[in-house]
Amino acid sequence: MCGDHPLSFVAGENLQRQKLAAFAAMRIFHCISCSKGKISVQTIREITRNLKAGHTVSMFAEGNITYDGTTAPLSLVNGKLFRSLQCTVVTINITGGYQIVPRWSGKFCRGTIHAELKGIYKKEQLHDMTPEQILEQVNRDIYAEQPAEEETDQRRYRRSAKGIHYVLYTCPECGALGQIIGKGRTILCRSCGKTWKYNEQGKIEGGRFQTIYQWNRWQRAHVRELIQTKIPLEISTPKARLMCILDNHSRQVRALGTLLMNREKLICGDAEFSLKDISRMDTRNKGIILFSLQNGDYYEINTKKGFSGLMYKTVFEALRECGS
Repeated sequence: MCGDHPLSFVAGENLQRQKLAAFAAMRIFHCISCSKGKISVQTIREITRNLKAGHTVSMFAEGNITYDGTTAPLSLVNGKLFRSLQCTVVTINITGGYQIVPRWSGKFCRGTIHAELKGIYKKEQLHDMTPEQILEQVNRDIYAEQPAEEETDQRRYRRSAKGIHYVLYTCPECGALGQIIGKGRTILCRSCGKTWKYNEQGKIEGGRFQTIYQWNRWQRAHVRELIQTKIPLEISTPKARLMCILDNHSRQVRALGTLLMNREKLICGDAEFSLKDISRMDTRNKGIILFSLQNGDYYEINTKKGFSGLMYKTVFEALRECGS
């Protein structure tokens, strides 16, 4: 609305399933639909078409809001895309949003978002760079991490630990997966009974980790260690719903029942998928799983009470990286 020429945002295809949001996104703001957990050729075509028409395209290249407030590295696909689009690429570093509303919480708090212009790369400059070099530069420009404890202010937040299970899924005491819950100011492991306090500064008391960032980095490494040990591994969530996402963005229920993942398969009710047949997996909202198969089929898994889709995504990616 404030720009002097058209600006199009790349947005998740799930907006298409909400009538009012879809109307605003597609008709008013001319958003470009993008499927998380799936490589979409149509998205790239729409980006190219808008650029050739003289529009500016804005995209959050991570494709997702981070769970611990620290920027995740971009995939090599982005480096190849920026080089092939033959346009000027502008990088912006954004900080402050995590303190206002973390992805795992539905509680908004007061705060300030900062946006800083980092780099302007002309198409001639990008042409002389490899996708790996472009990726390294963009990652450096947009990277942001949570400030160290001594650098944070002492602002008090009225945010409870409710929803913290979306990001914290591994117990540092007993190593159990999917047993962390939050209620009030208390974080609890249902497996061993260990408790922690989530204080008014958003810090964790009563354990070896003081921040969600530290805990999340540890649990990611812990999952990789479990994968490498080759011991039996299985995670599950009851009362899940598997839905097939069609080309018109509508959804059809495919299966109902317990969601289970082991080293070989992803199972939901009577539906079963080999992990080798899954090409990509991602999450949307707090923890809903999105994944696509090698044949192009696209699915979503959710539950009424909510669960840690991040846990399943982390296990899936660790299995891929370790070649299990």
